[in-house]
Amino acid sequence: MFRLNIASLRQLMLSRWIVGLLLLSALQTTFMLWMNERQHAEALQSYKFRQAVQSADDSIQRQMDTYRQTLKSVEQLYVSSNHVSAEEFKLFVDDYTESPQDHGLRAIGFIKYIHLRQPQTYRDLDIPIPQLLKKVQPVAGDDELAPVLYVEPRTDANQERLLQNTFANPQLRADLRASSEPGRLVMSTQLAIEGDGLQRPQFMLQAPVYWGELLKADQFTRQHHLNGWVFLRFDVQVFLSGALHAVEQRQLHIDVFDITRGQPHIPLYHSVATQDNVHETRAMFAMTRTFSVNGQPWQMRVRSTPAFDATIDYSDANRIGMFGLFLSILAAGVVYFAVMRHRTQRELEKNSQELMTSEQRWKFALEGTGDGIWDWNVPENQVIYSDRWKGMLGFASHEFDCLPASWHQRIHAEDYASAISILEQVLKGKREKFALEYRLQCKDGSWKWVFDRGMVLLRDERGLPLRILGTLADITKIKQSEEAVWQYANVDTLTGLLNRRMFFARLDQELRKVKRSGQKLAIIFLDLDRFKEVNDMLGHAQGDKLLQHAGKRLVECVRDDDLVSRLGGDEFVLMLSAADVNYVEDVAQKVLDALVQPFRLDQSHVYVSASLGIAIFPDDADNKEDLMKRVDQAIYASKQKGGSCFTYFTPRMQEHAERRMLLSNDLRLAISKKQFFLEYQPVVNLQNNTVFKAEALIRWRHPEKGVIPPMEFIGIAEDNLLILQIGQWVFKTAIEQCRHWRESLHPAFQVAINKSPVQFVSEQKRQQDWFFKMAQNHLPGDMVTVEITERLLLDANPHVSERLAQYRRAGVQVALDDFGTGYSALSYLKKFPIDYVKIDRSFVRELGSSHEDGALCQAIIVMAHSLGMQVVAEGIENQRQLDMLREMGCDYGQGYYFSPPLRPAAFEAWHQAWNKSMQVS
Repeated sequence: MFRLNIASLRQLMLSRWIVGLLLLSALQTTFMLWMNERQHAEALQSYKFRQAVQSADDSIQRQMDTYRQTLKSVEQLYVSSNHVSAEEFKLFVDDYTESPQDHGLRAIGFIKYIHLRQPQTYRDLDIPIPQLLKKVQPVAGDDELAPVLYVEPRTDANQERLLQNTFANPQLRADLRASSEPGRLVMSTQLAIEGDGLQRPQFMLQAPVYWGELLKADQFTRQHHLNGWVFLRFDVQVFLSGALHAVEQRQLHIDVFDITRGQPHIPLYHSVATQDNVHETRAMFAMTRTFSVNGQPWQMRVRSTPAFDATIDYSDANRIGMFGLFLSILAAGVVYFAVMRHRTQRELEKNSQELMTSEQRWKFALEGTGDGIWDWNVPENQVIYSDRWKGMLGFASHEFDCLPASWHQRIHAEDYASAISILEQVLKGKREKFALEYRLQCKDGSWKWVFDRGMVLLRDERGLPLRILGTLADITKIKQSEEAVWQYANVDTLTGLLNRRMFFARLDQELRKVKRSGQKLAIIFLDLDRFKEVNDMLGHAQGDKLLQHAGKRLVECVRDDDLVSRLGGDEFVLMLSAADVNYVEDVAQKVLDALVQPFRLDQSHVYVSASLGIAIFPDDADNKEDLMKRVDQAIYASKQKGGSCFTYFTPRMQEHAERRMLLSNDLRLAISKKQFFLEYQPVVNLQNNTVFKAEALIRWRHPEKGVIPPMEFIGIAEDNLLILQIGQWVFKTAIEQCRHWRESLHPAFQVAINKSPVQFVSEQKRQQDWFFKMAQNHLPGDMVTVEITERLLLDANPHVSERLAQYRRAGVQVALDDFGTGYSALSYLKKFPIDYVKIDRSFVRELGSSHEDGALCQAIIVMAHSLGMQVVAEGIENQRQLDMLREMGCDYGQGYYFSPPLRPAAFEAWHQAWNKSMQVS
C-alpha cells in the first residue's frame, strides 16, 4: 500500500526538518523527566510539613503535661499535711513560679472551701471567720464561699485576687464543682486577666484537695471532707509561643483556636508573620488539625510560608533538565552540522565555478570604468596591479614590483598613518570593506590624489583575509575643484585674506577656546580714511589695487598665529590671539605707521590713513555679536578724533553710539519738519572795514534737545548721505537770502557756503552742481563762495580740478577752509583754482602770545598773496589780533570780535549799525 521512496527519504534526512523533529522529541522527554523529579521533591517536602505539624501537637501536649505535674505536686502538699501555712505554700511553689524556662506560668494558688453552717470547713483558718467575712463578699443567700486563700507569685494582679470569692463567678464555680472527683484536673475556659497593663486570654487548671485520702467515697462524703482546690493559671499565648517556637523555626505559620464553643474568629495564638500578606498568598502546603488539651478541643491551622516553599530541593530536577537540554541541543547540533556540511560542500562546488566566472566579469567591468585594479594575495604578500593602475602613476607595465610595501611607501606622509591604520584593520579581520582618499607619489615625483576602494573576497577559518580586491581612481582634478570652491567660499578674491564668512567662523572657534582657557582675545577693526573718495575719484580699479597693497601691509604687522581678514569694502579686521596690552598697542601702531605711507598706484601716489577700534574679549563683551558692536563703536570714536589713530572701547562709547543712532533717526525727520535754520557771520574787509560778505552756518533746533551744533550732526549726515538733501536746502536758502541782501544791503553781497566732499562725489555721479541751477535761474556766480577742505584736494582727482575750474568760469569763487590743519601743501594752491585761503582759528587764537603762530600766519598771507589769492582770518576775538592781522596784510576777517553768527533780521540790524559806526569814525 505504501511505497518507500528512497530519494524522498534521503532528501528528508538531509533537510532541516529532521533536526527539528529530533530536537522536539528530545526536549519532550527531558520535560517529562524534569516534571517527575519536581513532583518527587514536592512530595518529600509535604512529608516534612506533616512531620512538623505532628511535632507541634506533641510539643503542646508535653507542655500541658508539665503544668499538670506541677499542679499534682501542689496537691500532694495538702494531702501530706492537714494544715499548710502561707509561708509553707510559698516555699513549696517558688521553685515552679521562679523557673526561668516557663514564662507562661502566671499563678499557683489555693482556693479554700467554706460552708458557713459547717464549722469544720473553716476551723483551720488563721483568721477568725467574722473577720474573713468582712473581706470576702459572699453571694446573697448562699452559705458557701470559695475565697482565694494563697496565690504565688505575689504580683499586683495576683494580690488583687487574694481573698476573692471564686463562687461569685458562675462559670468558675461550675468548673470547680466539676473537678471535685479525686485525681481529676479540670481546665477552665478562657479568662480575661488584666496584668501589666494588658488584657490577655489565660487558662486555669484546678484540682480538689480533701481532708485525708478518699478513694472510693461517694459524692456526699467527698463534699463533707472537701478542703478546697489548688489551681495553676497560665498565659495561653506565651504557653503556645514556647511550645511552638521550634516548629516555627521551620518557616511555618501557625494559628491555634479554642473551639469549645464552636468556630471562633480570634485565635488563641497567631504566628508573627514575616510577610504582611501571608494569608493572602497561596501556600503550597496547609493542614488543619483538631486535638484535645486537658479535655478541651483545640484546633491548629498550619500553612507553609514562601520561605518554607523555597526550601524545596529542585536541584536534582534542574540538573536533569539542564543535562537533558544540553544533550538535546548537542544531538540536534551534531545532526544539523552533518546536514549543513553536506549541503555546504555541494554549494561550494556549485559556487566555485560561478565565482570564477563572476570574478572575470567584475574585473572586466571595473577596467571599463577607467580605474586601476589591484589584487592582493595576503598569504603570499603579493599584489597584482593592472596596467591602468601603473599607468596612473606614470609607470610602464613592467616597471612596478608586486610587493605591497612598494605601494604603501609612496603614500604621502600626512596621509600615511590614517591609510595604513585602515589597511591594518582589514588585515586583522575587523573590516570587510574600505574606501579612503590619500595622495600617491608618481614616478616623476609629483603627487596625485587617489580614491582607493577595496573588499575582502576570501577569508580563512579564523576570519582573516586571504585575498583582497580593489580599485584606484585618480581624483586630482576633483580635489583641485574642491580647493577652488573652498577658496571662493572662504577667501577674499581681491586680497587673498580670509573673507567675512571664514573670519566669523574662526572667531567662533577662538572664542570657545578662550572661554575654556580663561585667556583673552583682542579684535582690531579698521577702515581706511578717505578710501571712498579715492575709489570714487580714481576709479574702482585703482581702489582695488590700494586694498591689495593695504592687505599685504597688514599681514606684515602681525604674527603667524594672528588672523587678518577683509570684511568688505575698505574694512579690515585683525584677531590677536594674545590680548597683552603692550602687544595690542604695538600692532595698532604698526598698522597706523604702515598705512600712512604713500601708496603708488600706476603713475600716482595716494595718501590714506586708518581709523582703528579695539575691543577685548571677554572684558568688553561676552559674545561675538556684542564684541563686534563694541569694536565698531571704538572705530567711530577714532574717526571722530580725525582718523589716523586707535581707540579702545569704553562704556561711554556705547552711550555715544546710542545717542548717535537716535540723532540719525531724528535727522531724517528734521528735513521734512523744517527744523534747520541758517545763521550768518559777517566777513569784514580789514583794509576798509566794509562788510559785503557773510558765511552761512547751519543750525538744528531739535524739539527736545534744543539747538544742536553742526559738529554733532554733520558727520552723521555724511555717513547716511543725508548731507545731500541738507546741502541742497542750505544752497537754496542762502542764495535766496543773498539775492535779497544784494537788493537791500549791497549790490555785490556774497555768501560763503560750506560744501562736503560727499557732495562732490554725488555731483560727479549725477553730473550736476549748484552753478547749473544758478545759471538756470539767471543768478550771477559771484553771489556764492564755495568753501572746501584740504581733504577734498588730497588725492588729486581730475574731476575735482575740472569742477573747480567750472566754478571759476561761472564766477563762483572757492575758499580753502581751515588751511594749515590738514595735509597742507603748496602744490594744492598751485594746482587748483583757489580764490581765498582761510587761516584756521587755532592759529589766530595765539597771536600776540605765540611767536610761532604769528610767523605761520605771516607766511600763509605772504604765500597766498604771491599766488594771487586773498586771505580770510577766522576766530578774531580782540583788538590786538585784529591789529596784527592788518599789519600782516590780511584781507578779510571774521569772529566774535565783530559779531557772532546772526539770524537774517539781526544780521541786517547789525549791518546798519556797523555802517553807521564806520561813517562816524
